[in-house]
Amino acid sequence: MHIGLVTACYLPVVNGVTRMITLYKNHLEATGHRVSVFTLGSHSNSSEARGIYRSPAIPLGSSGYYFTTRYSKQARRIMAEVDIIHCHHLLMGLEFARRYGRGPIVYTNHTRYDLYTGAYTGLPQDVADGLMKRIWPYMTDYCHTIISPSDSLKKILLDFGVRKPIVVIQNGIELNRYRRINHMDVRQLYNIPAGATLFINVSRLSPEKRPETLLREFAQVARINPSYHLLLVGSGPSSHKLKQLVNELGLGYQVCFAGAVDPEAIPGHLAMADIFVTASMSEVHSLAIIEAMAAGLPVVGISSPGLDDAVEHKLSGLLVTDDEGALAWAMKQMARSRDRRLAMGAKARVESQRFDIKITIERTLNLYQKLLTTSGYAQHRNTQGFRSEASDYYGASPE
Repeated sequence: MHIGLVTACYLPVVNGVTRMITLYKNHLEATGHRVSVFTLGSHSNSSEARGIYRSPAIPLGSSGYYFTTRYSKQARRIMAEVDIIHCHHLLMGLEFARRYGRGPIVYTNHTRYDLYTGAYTGLPQDVADGLMKRIWPYMTDYCHTIISPSDSLKKILLDFGVRKPIVVIQNGIELNRYRRINHMDVRQLYNIPAGATLFINVSRLSPEKRPETLLREFAQVARINPSYHLLLVGSGPSSHKLKQLVNELGLGYQVCFAGAVDPEAIPGHLAMADIFVTASMSEVHSLAIIEAMAAGLPVVGISSPGLDDAVEHKLSGLLVTDDEGALAWAMKQMARSRDRRLAMGAKARVESQRFDIKITIERTLNLYQKLLTTSGYAQHRNTQGFRSEASDYYGASPE
């Protein structure tokens, strides 16, 4: 089978979506399938792997995302050859797949676009929701089936009026990487005292992840016990503002910014921590959280879609309401009892078994095969047809 993975951004940009695409590519190829990745922008280097097709596009600042109205001739030609197309972005992806592809289109919704729209446009959330109730159903009509990484996200998609069939296939990770951990002395690297209780957060430092809320909640904990430390792993547009906030809160000694870390080093960072903590409520099915669980860390967070699907309250972590001081309370409860966090961490490690990438790949391949063999898809091809390059224009709606 020739599979086309479509994404609005790709390596060297590292985020949850590009990491999942890389996992898909590596494991689909390991099962004997041919995989082509269709993305935007210039080549990252001259030795880029074969099967990566980048179409020229305008960069959107330093975000790693791009804008264009069409794919390159080479990308269009190759996409027309693939058996099945798997899109990973709503914009700069689905419409191109429908325009140039000849096979069934699967779309994985990795992002809470409703919350991202509110966070990045400055629109009131009810206005952002109203906008997405128009955009989400319209854009997803370009595909044949939607993959939701969690049950709660499926409900959200339905609430926003998405019409296409939705199947739940959870994100997966390579569990063995978190079982055979490179025991790098992270504490010494960041000057964290050996006896400190170390909270860790691995995330993009941007508004939708709510790192400012995390710092303000941690400040309540840090004032009680100076042996509590927080390591923030990741970078993003909020980095400078957050460092200023740390100084304002007097947390300079207890909060450390690791910056962007090579994904290969993440298991070692998690291994040297005691508790994973997050204030984000925009998760779909966070790789960082399931990686923390695989490394044996209990999770402290705010009860919300995506997080609730991965963490069992009082068993593999503590999930609280989004009230001021609630997250701080949960952090204190977890930090005060070593036995409790070790028991929850052990439970988290067991629960992480259901997030094996092999399970994700098997279920996805079953979906591909079902779409390729259903009479409904054959009828769609015969009655609807596909566009030729003569109708190559931006904004075309499904036929």
